[in-house]
Amino acid sequence: MRNCRISLPKSLAVFVGLLCCTPVLLAQTEAPQKPANSPAAPASSRAPDLSGNWAIKPGGTSWDPSDPNGSKPEQLPMTPWGLERLRAAKPPFGAHQSFEPNDPHQRYCDPPGTLRMYSYPWQFTIVQTPAQVYLLFEYLHTWRVVTMDRPHPKDLDSSWLGDSVGRYEGDALVIDTIGYNDKTWLDMVGHPHSDQLHTTERLRRLNHDTLELELTIGDPKAYSRSFTSKKIFKLSSFPMGETMCSLSEDQSFQRNIMDRTVSSPPAK
Repeated sequence: MRNCRISLPKSLAVFVGLLCCTPVLLAQTEAPQKPANSPAAPASSRAPDLSGNWAIKPGGTSWDPSDPNGSKPEQLPMTPWGLERLRAAKPPFGAHQSFEPNDPHQRYCDPPGTLRMYSYPWQFTIVQTPAQVYLLFEYLHTWRVVTMDRPHPKDLDSSWLGDSVGRYEGDALVIDTIGYNDKTWLDMVGHPHSDQLHTTERLRRLNHDTLELELTIGDPKAYSRSFTSKKIFKLSSFPMGETMCSLSEDQSFQRNIMDRTVSSPPAK
């Protein structure tokens, strides 16, 4: 199986240039004055504070709310087009995992896509400013820009991450994204999507140390109706590290480890 090799240096690269001198409302990950399970601040006219480093709580690898491990591929309301694409997928994870996956991210280091980034066990940081919200993912050092002061452009070129606009509703940040290309999977078990994908993310702080993501997925080409799923993230005190997808390291691993393991005769 071809695997995406991940490089994990000990040092931390400090993120500065992206913010272009915009004031950063980045919360400390340690807050001794607040118990871990203290309630989140009540909603007000101000934007809720969602800032911090967040790590996923252990769970499934799929966005299917009824089957997070992807063991029943017909469980979601899939169209014939979507089901055909799902059955053609050879994921590296889940009940239907393959030792020769055709996952574009695993094979070619293609970007994994917006939604899949939430399923990895690496952290992401939320940085809030008046005009933009930044989601900075430790995995592949990917960032998303959520624009808070405009609607979607009328003419959008499709892209890996789509076009995201946001608004606050009470204690939640609501992110509306369209303009995706169809080159990624929704999750690690191979659920497909088309360029008609439309997602709505609702991020809210349940308490000081807990962030909830409620995701609604709509794609009339791949799914006969929209569906909603949730994931929980915990506030992390660990610094952000570096993880990269490197084809050269993957090839070295394949040549020096996998090929030798397969070709070696069994021990007597």
